[in-house]
Amino acid sequence: MNFDEYRNRYQPLYAEFAGIVRDILEKAINGAEGVSRPQSIQCRAKEASHLKPKLEARGLLDSSSIEDEIKDLAGARLIFYTNTDVERFLNSRVIPENFEVHGDQTRIHHPTEENANHRYQAIHYTVSLNGARTTLVEYAKFKGLRCEVQIQTILIHAWAETSHDITYHRSESQEFGQKAISSIEARLNKIMDEYLLPAGYEFQKVQHDFQRLMQGKELFDRGMIEAQDACTDNNERHEILRSLHEYVLPNYDDIAAIYPEL
Repeated sequence: MNFDEYRNRYQPLYAEFAGIVRDILEKAINGAEGVSRPQSIQCRAKEASHLKPKLEARGLLDSSSIEDEIKDLAGARLIFYTNTDVERFLNSRVIPENFEVHGDQTRIHHPTEENANHRYQAIHYTVSLNGARTTLVEYAKFKGLRCEVQIQTILIHAWAETSHDITYHRSESQEFGQKAISSIEARLNKIMDEYLLPAGYEFQKVQHDFQRLMQGKELFDRGMIEAQDACTDNNERHEILRSLHEYVLPNYDDIAAIYPEL
């Protein structure tokens, strides 16, 4: 498939395929235990107007097999609230259980010397529909198509979209605005380093503390004496007491009222 064929014929097919990937992800997440619902699941086919400069930059505009060169002609994006939500999703194995994963094209993006310490952080899977699905009539036309599935937090998403818009519309002139654009990019990096990354960790800590609080409340509602009696060893007993001390008792407005049970 060359660029003109994609633009004139195949872009709608890739858009439909991206929608199918999104629907499969949504249903799988709804049925997965312990996986938080994402803030949103987006999908799209790459716009021909965006694809052309990418092909030109790589010297691929005349290629007759751009589907082998460009892995994100179809794309889906899972945007979670916190790093913990991302970790739970990855541990759930939703993606490998529902798609064929192209491991050699899967990337973990984080700042390294090789990518000039670019601040973007996300996991990008490249997937296809597995054989069980492509044997079905309704999915047969998508056999062999690939989709890039991006997994990131909402804070990283906001930064990436802002950064992309600035980079995409930046001037190529060597005589105008280069110092200004360098300053803007430095400010973007500062926003990531000083605000968004710390905020992401703080959100994660808050979420963790709330979950521990709920666990402690469930324990107290069950009855502390019964829970202690049910312990199999002192390590478990110590954990129960610690949870009560750190996550339950400080949240009672009238401690004296629960003295008898304590």
